[in-house]
Amino acid sequence: MAIALLFLIYLTFVGLGLPDTVLGSSFPAISGALDLPGDYAGYIGMIVSLFTILSSFLSSFFLQRMKTSVYVFLSVLLTAIGLILFSLVTPLYWWAFFPIAILMGFGAGGVDAALNNYVALHYKAVHMNWLHCSWGVGASLGPLLVGSFIDPMTNQGWEWGVRTIGFIQCLIALLLFLGIPLWDKVARKRMREGEKAPEEEMPVRKGDHRRLLKSPLFYLCAIGFFSYCAMETTTGFWTPSFLYNGMGVDSSLSATLGSCFYLGITAGRFLSGLLSFRISPKNLIRGGEALIILGSLLALLGTPGHDFVLSSVGIGLIGLGCAPIYPAIILLTPYRFSRRISQVAMSLQMAVAYMGNLVLSPLFGLVAEAIGEEGYLLLPVVPLFFGILMLLVHEIGNGILRKRDLTLGEEERKEYAIGR
Repeated sequence: MAIALLFLIYLTFVGLGLPDTVLGSSFPAISGALDLPGDYAGYIGMIVSLFTILSSFLSSFFLQRMKTSVYVFLSVLLTAIGLILFSLVTPLYWWAFFPIAILMGFGAGGVDAALNNYVALHYKAVHMNWLHCSWGVGASLGPLLVGSFIDPMTNQGWEWGVRTIGFIQCLIALLLFLGIPLWDKVARKRMREGEKAPEEEMPVRKGDHRRLLKSPLFYLCAIGFFSYCAMETTTGFWTPSFLYNGMGVDSSLSATLGSCFYLGITAGRFLSGLLSFRISPKNLIRGGEALIILGSLLALLGTPGHDFVLSSVGIGLIGLGCAPIYPAIILLTPYRFSRRISQVAMSLQMAVAYMGNLVLSPLFGLVAEAIGEEGYLLLPVVPLFFGILMLLVHEIGNGILRKRDLTLGEEERKEYAIGR
C-alpha cells in the first residue's frame, strides 16, 4: 500500500511540474496570436507566484481541517480548471489571464506545501530527491507538449497545448480522488506500527524564531536561497522569449527548446541523487554553482551571432547546475541551524524562496520589454550574476560553520546532525 501511495505521489509531482512551464513556453505564441506585449507574461507569472505564496502560508490552516489526501486532490483539480480556462481565453477577453492566474497559483501552492511536508514526515530522504526529479520530468514535458501544437507561421495552436496539460491534470485529479481511501489505509498501518511524526518529537518552542533571526548564517543562507529561486524561475520562464524575441527562433521551436533548462534539472537531479552517496551536499552545491557560471558564459557566447544551438546548450548546463542546489539546501538545514529549530528555518527559507520567485521574473520582463527585442538577450546575465553571488555567500557560510564545528562537544554535534 505504501508503495502504491508513493507512486501516486510521484505522479502528482510530475503533474505539479507540467503547468510550471506552460506560461513561459506558450506566451511567445500567445503574444503573437492575441497581440499582447511580451512583458504581460511576467505580470501573469507574478500573480501566480503571489497566490502560490498565499496558498503555501494557508496550507497549514486547511490541513488542520481536512485530510492531506482531500487537500491535494482539490489543489490539483483547481490547477486543472485554471489550465483549461487559460486555454479558452480570446483576444477580446485577454484580461481573463489575470484572474485565472489566481486559480493556478492557489492550486500549485497547495500541492507543493502538502506533499513536500508529507514526504518529509513519512518517507526516506532519498525520495525527496526523486520527487523533485519527477517535478523536472513534468517541467520538461510542458514546453515539449505546448511546442508540438504551435504553428510557427500563425502562432495558433497554443491553446490545445495548454488544454492537453489541463486534461492530464484532470486525469491525475481523478486518480487522487480514487486514491483517497489508500491514504487512510496507509495511515492506519503506520499507526499500528507506532510511527511517530518528527514534529511531535521536536515541537516548535517560544523563542526559536528569535534565535534563528539573530544568526548571521541565516541571512547568508537566505541570500543564497533567494538567489537560487530567483535565478531558476527567471531562466526557466524567459528562455522561450530569449530564443524567440532575442535570437529570432520561431515560436514552436522556442517553446520546445525551452525544455532544455528543465531537462538539465531533471537529468541533474537523477545524477545528484546517485552522487549524494559519495559527495557531500556542500560539494554538490559548489559543483552546481560552477556549472551555472559555465553555462551562463556559453549562453552569452551564443548571443552576438544568434547561435541558438550554443545558447541552448548553455541553458541546459545552467539547468544541470541548478539540479543539486535546492535539495542540498533542504538537507543541510538541520546541520546549519540544529535539529531544534530546523522546522522554523525551513519555513522561513521557503518564504524567502517564494519571494525570489515573485520578484525577479516580472522585473526582467519589464526591463527586457523596455529595451526591446534585444533586451531578452540579457537573460544569461541573470544566472551568471546569481551563480557568482551564491558561490560567495555559500563559501562565507561554510567558513562560519567550520569555525563553529571546532567548538562543538559530542552532544552538540548530535544536535547539529553532524556525523549522520
